[in-house]
Amino acid sequence: MADDLFTPTITPAAYAERRPPWRPGSLVYPAVFGGALAATVLALVNARRLRLPTGAALAIAGTGAAALVARLVITVVLLDGRTSGSARLVGALSGVLVWAVANLTQKGRFRTYEMRGGAPASLVKPGIAAALGLGIVEAVLIVVAAALR
Repeated sequence: MADDLFTPTITPAAYAERRPPWRPGSLVYPAVFGGALAATVLALVNARRLRLPTGAALAIAGTGAAALVARLVITVVLLDGRTSGSARLVGALSGVLVWAVANLTQKGRFRTYEMRGGAPASLVKPGIAAALGLGIVEAVLIVVAAALR
């Protein structure tokens, strides 16, 4: 009976067979510099790494889609398709909105992962790649949407 008191309740190796997740708080950097699309893609990859339920992934995807559409509409309609100045602020805010939902849905599961002895993966290379690559995709979407207007 006394031995049961010293048995750990949180066991390691719950995520051993998968790639380690990124720290949800660190997703804010690519979200600010890359926008809603970069934040959404990275957050969905992280949700899969954390094995989040489908509802959480759908919340992230829905927020990402809404933020991207809002960014396109604001940039094309209110800012006449410009991609500098206040349009960059709109892009950063749309990315932060997606990050906020991702952070809320992922931080509890990530804490559990850390308590089980897991270490987060580095987000430097994927974050830079997503911010640059998907930021360019967003800029192209803005140019196309402005041309169609």
